[in-house]
Amino acid sequence: MERSTGSMGSQYTTYRFFPDDIPRLAKLDWSSIARRVFIDPATGLIALMTPSSRHETHAWGAGRAVHDTARHAGMRAIALGATRWPLPGDPENTGAEPDACYYLGENAEGWTRARQKGEAELDAFERRTPPDLVIEVERSRDDARKPLFYRRLGVPEMWRIDVSGNTREAAMLNLQAAGGPEAMTASAVLPPADPVFVLEAMELAVEGRLDELDALILERLRRQPDTPGADT
Repeated sequence: MERSTGSMGSQYTTYRFFPDDIPRLAKLDWSSIARRVFIDPATGLIALMTPSSRHETHAWGAGRAVHDTARHAGMRAIALGATRWPLPGDPENTGAEPDACYYLGENAEGWTRARQKGEAELDAFERRTPPDLVIEVERSRDDARKPLFYRRLGVPEMWRIDVSGNTREAAMLNLQAAGGPEAMTASAVLPPADPVFVLEAMELAVEGRLDELDALILERLRRQPDTPGADT
């Protein structure tokens, strides 16, 4: 067992087991011990996180920026929060809980249709459809494993954000690139977002400056005349 503190003050406890032990251990109620749980059966890792207030505030701010950007762009967005996503074909309770995740566009429309048909259809949709975007806020020792894990889940894009101390960083990763996860200069799933925009939009949301957030988003959309909603 290892204990560490993340870059934004969250507390992490990491356990390392033999991979074959993970399906049995994953059935334990880890969520009663920590707010966030990351379980990787391929490496035998179970990481528990107790988030700091700074972490939670910025995770919410990043999510608000995504939601409002999608709304102004005329794109449906479904916020799935810290949903646990198991690996495809894994019947056990293993997987990862990102700080925020979203269905966007067509998948958001599909989720809405499935929900209208009832819980069984909705559960089936979520089992076969990974989120379009996952967001991780704060650096930790186990960060290196997460992009490959989300790649195995089938997630197309990941944002990694850190605003600890003097650090202000946002990175966007194409998780399904042929050679493995690779950095992008702008989001493929949520135009017009790029790292600079995400940091600015997140901070406006965190500080409750929502009129300024709207203005920032609309200005970015006006630069993309083919974007639905750009002239609204």
